[in-house]
Amino acid sequence: MSNVRLHVNHFRPFEVEALTLLGAAILGEALVKAVARDSEFVSYDHSGVGYFLTVRHPLLPTGRIVLHEPMVLGRAGDIFGSYLAFVEHNELMLEYAGFTDVPQNFRDLDVQVEVKANAT
Repeated sequence: MSNVRLHVNHFRPFEVEALTLLGAAILGEALVKAVARDSEFVSYDHSGVGYFLTVRHPLLPTGRIVLHEPMVLGRAGDIFGSYLAFVEHNELMLEYAGFTDVPQNFRDLDVQVEVKANAT
C-alpha cells in the first residue's frame, strides 16, 4: 500500500477564479487556494437552471458564511448566470444559478468569469 495521496481537483479553473473572487476577502486567499486544491468531494447536483458543488475542508469555518460579494458572473456563449458560495460545518457549496437553462455539460464549456461592475 502506498502513502502517496492522489491530487484530485473538484473545481474547474473558472470555478477557482469565481471562488477566489467571492471568498478571498473573507476567507483569505490562502484558504481559498487550499480548498480549491485539497478539498474532499461531498456532492454535485445539477438543477437544470444551475448546479451545486459541495466540498469539505477541515480549515473551513463551522459557522455559516454566505459569500455573495462582489457579484461574480459566469458566461459560456448565450448561457449566463452568477456564482455564490455558502460555508458551514467545514463545507463549502459553490452555486451557479443560470438566468437561462444550464446544460449538464456546462462545466465542460469555455466559461468566462467576471465581476459585475457597480452602477454609479
